[in-house]
Amino acid sequence: MVAVVAGAALVAGPVAAQDPLSLRDRIDALRAPEIVIEDPYADEIASDLEMIAAEKDALFGGAADIALFVGPDCAECDAARAELDALARRIGVTVAVHHTDTAEEAALLERLTLDIVPSYVMPDRLIRGAMPAFVLERYLTK
Repeated sequence: MVAVVAGAALVAGPVAAQDPLSLRDRIDALRAPEIVIEDPYADEIASDLEMIAAEKDALFGGAADIALFVGPDCAECDAARAELDALARRIGVTVAVHHTDTAEEAALLERLTLDIVPSYVMPDRLIRGAMPAFVLERYLTK
């Protein structure tokens, strides 16, 4: 036992003398460098937010929490509206429904770069296509 301790002291002595770094410095040197990843969608998100802000009165009428674009003869739109209406009653939000069969509403949809119905707009996001109620609820209650 004594020989091992003495041997360890002999090995540890010269290594410690050659390595002036503290234990903390050595541990920090082993850590991976911090990697900063830029959001590849940052410009698109900023553009969407600008469009929503520019159209907020037309979209939300000053009172709605979410806007839903629906089209004529669209079964998926009818289902999306029924699901959103039920969600809105349950969580206490207001929905503005935009019918794209009018030129004014179709133009609004186009200005927002949305190309399908149903589509949703919230103050902080655009959503193309039908979305399950549980996802919309998460967005509306956060």
